[in-house]
Amino acid sequence: MGVALPGDVRSLAEFEHLLYAPADSPESTLAFADHELLIDPVQFAISPRQARFADPQHLLLLDVARRAFEDAGLPAESLRGSRTGVYVGMTESDHLTGIDLADVPESNLSSVGVGNNRGVAAGRISYAFDLHGPSMQLDSTCSSGLLALHLAAAALRDGEVDRALVVASHLVRSDKGRTLRRATGAMDPASRCNAFTDHAAGFVVGEGVIAFVLEPETTGAAPAGGGYARVASAANHDGRTAGLAVPNKVAQEDVVTRARQRAGVGSDEVVYVEAHGTGTKLGDPIEVQALATAYETATRNSPGPLLIGSNKPRFGHLEAASGLLSLLVGVCVLRTARIPGTRSQGVPSPLVDWAGLNIALVQENTALPDDVEPVLGVSAFGMSGTNVHAIVAPARAPRK
Repeated sequence: MGVALPGDVRSLAEFEHLLYAPADSPESTLAFADHELLIDPVQFAISPRQARFADPQHLLLLDVARRAFEDAGLPAESLRGSRTGVYVGMTESDHLTGIDLADVPESNLSSVGVGNNRGVAAGRISYAFDLHGPSMQLDSTCSSGLLALHLAAAALRDGEVDRALVVASHLVRSDKGRTLRRATGAMDPASRCNAFTDHAAGFVVGEGVIAFVLEPETTGAAPAGGGYARVASAANHDGRTAGLAVPNKVAQEDVVTRARQRAGVGSDEVVYVEAHGTGTKLGDPIEVQALATAYETATRNSPGPLLIGSNKPRFGHLEAASGLLSLLVGVCVLRTARIPGTRSQGVPSPLVDWAGLNIALVQENTALPDDVEPVLGVSAFGMSGTNVHAIVAPARAPRK
């Protein structure tokens, strides 16, 4: 895996330290400082002139991809010519809005166009590492990263690729980008996300890049150094609802149910769900109710309720990268046997019948039950209406 988050978080250990920090610790930095975006372009066969006008996401994606390959024990020479697919989750970039083309020499205009093309972001990775599998950029808004993983896994099953790099990014560099998000009415006016509580009033914007290397699960084999987790997923769309961005409870139930069916997991085997949980008064209760139905929580045989939480109060909403961030949280839960507390203010939402649904919001760092194999769920729901849910279980040969 690879990660780049504000505050110079560049490793799993640094991420875990931040994830499990005490509730009274300083708030996480939600936006990259300018110096964190300074990456040497030459190492990725990009000239300084091209890099000058390029969306900084391009270089961040390349840098985090490199980290992910190194973490997987895959040196650059072993990747050259391989059928490695590249699947990039990435939405619109506001970098181009800050460039006045009148100030750009004509000889550099092509660098502006290429350097701000989202599809090229995926192509740059394949070009830099000489990867010969399919290479694509996907945009389903907030579910982009987890959708990229879902499609990469399908390509692995079909034998189209031997391995896949799944990477997603989110940067908001301009006031225009934040203004447009506030106009949706989904952002918290106090800039404090309080997912699943009585203080819920919307999300806050976060930034980051996360990557995973996917390899097929084969009997008796494992990625170099062991794997982080096994993953199975499903995706669907809300279809026609009361509005394009209005969640569909039935669609959410369906995508969760199909994900656990693909994983071969019973409804009472999942102990924790890293939920989408954006802190909206409409979306949060619908998500909890859908999870209750899909996981049959009212009649589950497990000794305790289904536990849920959200990382968005801590890291902000990474939109296109939010699903992969949630997957990274899931990896940490498996590694440490601890669930991070959801850093929302207030008490669990009165709009949810928590006891009746047999679901509980984790608000403090909590140990996983030690009498069952930990199986987790991860959700990402896009404003586009595209929903993705993944089941995450320990790797058969877990990384030390």
